[in-house]
Amino acid sequence: YASPFSHKKEKASPGYYEVLLKKGNIKAALTTSFRSGMQSYTFDAAATEGKILLDLQHRDLVIESSLEIVNDHEIRGMRRSRSWATNQYLFFYMRFEKPIKEYGIAVNDELQKGINSANGKNIKAFFSFDVKDKKPLLVKVGISGVSMDNAKQNLDTEIKDWNFTALKTKAEKEWNKELGKIEIKGGTKDQQVAFYSALYHTMLSPNIYTDANGEFRGTDKQVHKAEGFTNYSVFSLWDTHRALHPLMSIINRKRTGDWINTFLAQYKHGGMLPVWELSGNETYCMIGYH
Repeated sequence: YASPFSHKKEKASPGYYEVLLKKGNIKAALTTSFRSGMQSYTFDAAATEGKILLDLQHRDLVIESSLEIVNDHEIRGMRRSRSWATNQYLFFYMRFEKPIKEYGIAVNDELQKGINSANGKNIKAFFSFDVKDKKPLLVKVGISGVSMDNAKQNLDTEIKDWNFTALKTKAEKEWNKELGKIEIKGGTKDQQVAFYSALYHTMLSPNIYTDANGEFRGTDKQVHKAEGFTNYSVFSLWDTHRALHPLMSIINRKRTGDWINTFLAQYKHGGMLPVWELSGNETYCMIGYH
């Protein structure tokens, strides 16, 4: 079900991604909030039906996964997997703007008749929609490391309507606020682009790993509540003390405090300061006690 694409038909900027899928002539666009995001699929003008495929097996080794049809607009599920993080939890809640016209759930690549939920290590599902109105099919997704209920709450808290453009603009404003913390003058345009690209790269991680209600999954795999700080994840600490964290102590003092409190929470719940933490897992990669 993969589709070829051309970089000429691809756009990417902070908080936004767009690509034309040649198979079916489908324009896919993505934008984001902090714990949730919105997808937009514009199908070929001649199409009367549009389909979305959800593949819970794709990527790393699945330990367990589940999928449930909540109603004709919503689905939810979870995926626990093993890769660099040996026990990674991901819960999701997905909402479609249009009603689901038809769906099918496959377990071990066999389509199952008459089921609206499934558990296993190889779950895939398709959802069919009426697209005769030529409008984009919009999908909202909330995610959580704690529970499906928290994923739904994250989604409901952050994306209350179906305005893709407004959400994209909000994401761009958030990025401009962060990238605007340093203003440069002089140099060539290419040098300025290189500088702000590098500044953007400094802000790709660590990532927020706390739900809207303050809950997070700790390095002991138990659920805790962050009191007075935002818990983060993805700490590549083996060299970031040299440049990244000194920079962040100047331009991101509030976030730096959150990171230190995250380290203390990891020590409290997991028994050690982070070496190379990822999604509530200590990966023990490289050295991290600088």
